[in-house]
Amino acid sequence: MGSRDAENADIWILYKQVHGTHEGMDLYSDSAHYDTKLNNFTAFRNIKIVLTDTTTIYGDKLFYNGNTRIVEIWGKEVIFIDGDTRLVTTHLVYDRNNSAASYTSGAVTTSKENKLKSVKGFYFSNTKDFHVFDSVVLSDTSSVITTDTLRYNTNTNIARFVSPTYIYSDSTIIYSENGWYNTNSGKAHSDKATSITSKEQKLTCDTLDYDKKRKISIARHNVTISDSVNNLTITGHYAYSNERLHHMFITDSATAIFVDKKDSLHLHSDTLFATTNYDNNFETMAAYHHVKFFRNDIQGSCDSIFYNIADSVITMFYEPVMWSDENQFTADTIMMMLNTSGIKEIHLNNNAFIIQQVDVNKYNQINGKTAIVYLDGRNPLYCDIIGNAQSIYYLTEEQDDGSEALLGVNIGIGSGIRIYFNEKREPSRIVTYTNPNMTTYPIKDFPEEKKTLKGFKWCHDKRPLHVNDIYKHNNNNKKTDIMSE
Repeated sequence: MGSRDAENADIWILYKQVHGTHEGMDLYSDSAHYDTKLNNFTAFRNIKIVLTDTTTIYGDKLFYNGNTRIVEIWGKEVIFIDGDTRLVTTHLVYDRNNSAASYTSGAVTTSKENKLKSVKGFYFSNTKDFHVFDSVVLSDTSSVITTDTLRYNTNTNIARFVSPTYIYSDSTIIYSENGWYNTNSGKAHSDKATSITSKEQKLTCDTLDYDKKRKISIARHNVTISDSVNNLTITGHYAYSNERLHHMFITDSATAIFVDKKDSLHLHSDTLFATTNYDNNFETMAAYHHVKFFRNDIQGSCDSIFYNIADSVITMFYEPVMWSDENQFTADTIMMMLNTSGIKEIHLNNNAFIIQQVDVNKYNQINGKTAIVYLDGRNPLYCDIIGNAQSIYYLTEEQDDGSEALLGVNIGIGSGIRIYFNEKREPSRIVTYTNPNMTTYPIKDFPEEKKTLKGFKWCHDKRPLHVNDIYKHNNNNKKTDIMSE
């Protein structure tokens, strides 16, 4: 029912179950004003707009311009429905020319199990794309995304972000400034300012691929993994992590940094392999091939290393060599026992050999079946050589000018030898146990053939003298600058 406006004959006043159509759109309301001259339509109460079989808008007040084909609708709850997508706001503009809805007063959208909140946004019905801005929150049953700018497609369930973004999933937090996340598959990709935090562990990198369902992360370029519980940082350019199997490996300039307030230890190898516990903290770490490590007071080289973090034991395998000040340690395997103050014991297992250079082609030497070096903090106290112990020790005397003069050489053989170290970390006294056989030679009478013990090997060319030297292979002088912590 309706009648012309008494003051403007171009306007029809319509009431009681108003129904209008325009170019395929159906409009329903309790009442309306239709301006035939300007070709616009104003409707009131119980608004319903049917755009397609699957697209409908509900509200309390509407203005529609038939010339521009733009709908503007207000209400306590303006509801826009497009298939499985339901958007609720207080003010909506819908442009029929490009099938685009927009809002600026905040909206909540639900689509299947996903909920999208933002202050401003656009929705394109044809492509099912949301472009949303300002205080954006996208959530499903197991994850939440917060950001400032987001593009989200309800068909593909892919959210794309180009501004600082956080993805919260279980106990994992992903940060990114450019990338995407699939709310259905749980897969994410980031290629700018990326980080992933899980309890006490944090990973940063240039590029990240994450699979929430499989609990797999692949990080590339400038990768850094920090474990605050164990004061451990791992760097490299490729990292693979499987949370379900509790393991990860890092390669391409792989470096482990054992952080210490006084002096951190840097370790490099071709590949680092680590296992974690159910709290995602490191339990063990293994380094494979071309292993070298450096700290100012201790350095090492070997093929492989295994570190049991719970037991605080580091074991070196395959031609291991350690250096501390002027001392070189070798054996079939070398074990370092750690405590809160650093290394408390060094175990040289099978073919233990300790060498200290005294002068050109002159070396203090001790070897035996096994050896244990006891330390207080970073200072060696004494060393026990156990089984078939032999020693060559140069006797010196300090001169008036502070230099050391060589007086003679002491050769000892016994079942066991103990070496005591002074405050300069130098051998100060040697004691031989059980049937000792000691011989002392004046320096000028020392036989050339007795200058080295069987198995002597001076490995100074392998020793890293600077932290960057851990990246040098003995057959390759290529050098890579260390990454910052």
